[in-house]
This record gives sequence, C-alpha cells and structure tokens, in this order.
Amino acid sequence: MPFLFGASTLAATLLAMAFGQIDAGFEAFGVLLAALVLMSLKEE
Repeated sequence: MPFLFGASTLAATLLAMAFGQIDAGFEAFGVLLAALVLMSLKEE
C-alpha cells in the first residue's frame, strides 16, 4: 500500500511540474524524495 501512495504522489508532482502548476524548487524536490521513501517502504 505505501508503494501506491508513493507512486501516485510522484506521478501527481511530476505532472504538476510538467504543466507548470508548481515550480521545480526545493519543496517539489522534498515531495519527490518523500514519495520515493514511501515507495521503498516494505509491508510488514
């Protein structure tokens, strides 16, 4: 389940950056990093 949340967050952030809704700053980098961490979590 964390992989699903991470993947959807990653996709939404990348799409928003591609369409110019958000700028590619440190905040977007932090969100992408958090999404990657979520995707790397293992199910217990």
